[in-house]
Amino acid sequence: MIYSPEIKTLDPCDGKIVWSPTKSILFITCITVFLIFGYSTYSPINAFISFFLTLITLSFGHSVGLHRGILHDSFSSSIHLKRVLLYIAVLTGLGGPLSLRYFHDLRDWAQRSKACHPYFCHYDNILQDFIIQNNFTIKMNERQVFRYSNNYGEDNIIQFLEKTWLLQQIPILAILGFIGGLGTIVWGVCGRISICIIGNWLVSHYAHKSGELIRVVPNACTQGYNVPFISLLTMGESLHNNHHAFPESSKFSLQKGELDPGWWCIQFLSLFGWIKTANVVEIKRV
Repeated sequence: MIYSPEIKTLDPCDGKIVWSPTKSILFITCITVFLIFGYSTYSPINAFISFFLTLITLSFGHSVGLHRGILHDSFSSSIHLKRVLLYIAVLTGLGGPLSLRYFHDLRDWAQRSKACHPYFCHYDNILQDFIIQNNFTIKMNERQVFRYSNNYGEDNIIQFLEKTWLLQQIPILAILGFIGGLGTIVWGVCGRISICIIGNWLVSHYAHKSGELIRVVPNACTQGYNVPFISLLTMGESLHNNHHAFPESSKFSLQKGELDPGWWCIQFLSLFGWIKTANVVEIKRV
């Protein structure tokens, strides 16, 4: 991603918080349904289905297909594989791939500025941040423009996923309902989406607040921190200091003992030749 010339004239501190209806209603609905019906519909098979689907959507979908895939374009593969991975990514319920790419780049630009709006660096008050990040968005005074060296935004299938990301839950809902009824829907859809949304927020909040600060990005108002003890659960996404330092790398684990399941997924796909090359920053391990 390349910043357009006009982006330098914009102020990352400007902008106002506005309600995001789709994001808010989806989040509140899923977590409410799960909290009300989760206990009464619990079964080992429902819990396993929820766990398995959450694992797949967060690893191959969000971490590989979305974050390391089109957001940072850190590995090369056929467009067909990236379409499949992005389809899995939209099942997290976090949004459409192109909208998420724009917001990700907007946040990265703001965080690497000398100062930015509190929305981008996550409010110090964890309750306030939880409510705002999961129900609201930020509307800047002017729309930032980014230029990309790839043409993912012009792909018809990716555009389709962008427009229908919320509707992609319907086939999953129907299949799970046929397999196990209401309980499987509660766990496999509402529980999975709730975990994905809250998990994504938790990583964003804590990995920009405290942890291991090994490398400092110069002149950035917000640094990324490594939170290695949850790296296995977060698919390596909590190794955020490493990622901020080397955003082009598809491998987030740099120090000894760090776990990066997202990188393991890339290596797995490489075994079949589906991923041709991956950008990896090699440094001396400490």
